[in-house]
Parts: sequence; structure tokens; C-alpha cells
Amino acid sequence: MAFRITALLTGIRETDQGLMTYLKHYGRRIWLPMWSFLLQGQDKNILVDTGLDDFITPESFTKETGLTPMFMEDALESVGLKPEDIHMIIHTHLHDDHCGNNPLFPNAEVLVQRKELEFMDEPHPLDHRYEPSFLEGQLIRPLDGDQEILPGLSVLLTPGHTPGGQTVVVDTDKGRMVIPGFCCNCENFPQAGPAVCPGVHTNALAAYDSVQKVKGLEGTILPLHDLELAKLLVGG
Repeated sequence: MAFRITALLTGIRETDQGLMTYLKHYGRRIWLPMWSFLLQGQDKNILVDTGLDDFITPESFTKETGLTPMFMEDALESVGLKPEDIHMIIHTHLHDDHCGNNPLFPNAEVLVQRKELEFMDEPHPLDHRYEPSFLEGQLIRPLDGDQEILPGLSVLLTPGHTPGGQTVVVDTDKGRMVIPGFCCNCENFPQAGPAVCPGVHTNALAAYDSVQKVKGLEGTILPLHDLELAKLLVGG
């Protein structure tokens, strides 16, 4: 029951590589793309994360990459959909750059780990990335650990970056894809040696264990903030 998968570029920021890779590569500025993944199959349109609600695209980004981020409604229109056509949203985690457009989706069931919801309700003062209003009035299905969502679509609890991060594993027309439940780019997953812990985390030891778990999974890893995804998935 393979899904069709399309990557939608729904936001852009600039940051330091050290925020992706713990204790490595600090001082190197990088582009931080915000990807939403559209899964289509089994009579459903499903989004994995919903990107930023507002952003300004630097001219230098488009010149360097040839990519143009789009606001969510425009991104959906580019693939023939409207927000009301989305049946389900699966969140890797609830930082603002992953759920900023949730209010656009009146018909979507929102799947997120219960531990992540609890942390959003009472985040640590140091963690400014949560905005509870993004989930107000939505139909939320709390999840407890690993679960099959539909045939060929499952989530795995991968905490550490946040308390309730979940990795999405989906069988697609391009093969099995693994969408990590934490901030990362390709440098978190070197071909040789262990994976590199995310640079931002609530629990470094759990984050390390989660990134090793993801690297060991069968399938193609789609790092949440990696520009290289455009070569594989933009345009379906």
C-alpha cells in the first residue's frame, strides 16, 4: 500500500550548523529549510508537519539554491489541493517551525505523542519554540509510543530533541522513507561511524540513542532540515 510522497518547502531560516550537530561545526552558517511531507494514498491526504506560518525568503537563498519556499496554502495549490482536503497531520514534534500552519486545517486529525503534548502545555522556560495556540480547537489524537497508523505508515517514539519526538516510517512509490522526529540535516547521518546527536535537545542521552535508532532503520532517511531533499522529492 505505497503512498505517493511530495516534499513541500514551507519555510526558511538561517542558522548555525552547530544547532543541528551536537558539539560539531559551530560557526558555520547554513540555510534551514522547513519541509512538510505530503503523503497521498489509501484515499487520504496526510501531512507530516506543517511548517512556518510566516517567514521572509532572503533573495540570496533563491539565488544560491534555485528553490522558492511557499506559504502553505500556495504549496498545496501547487499540487492541486486546498487545506480542507487534508485528512490527517502527523507531527514529528511541536516546535513552531513544524506546526505553524495547523490552524489552516479544519478537517484534519492531528497525531502527536502524548508526552509532546504534555510538554507543550508546560514547557521549560528555556524552550521558547512552543506555541500552544497553533493546536487550539483541533481534533488531536494523542499517541503513546510506537504505533501503526495505516498499513505502510507507522510512527516510532524517538525522544531527546523533545520529550515526545516521533519518527515517521512510510512505504512510498520511491521506497521506504524515514522522516526523523528531531532537527537534523545530512551531517547527522555520516556514511561511516555513529550518527551525530541533534545540537538542540531536552535530553542529550536520549537524543543520541534516538539518532542511532533512526540511522539503523531500513529505508531512506529524510532529514527534516536538509536542502538535498529537493533533489529527491520536490514535485513528487
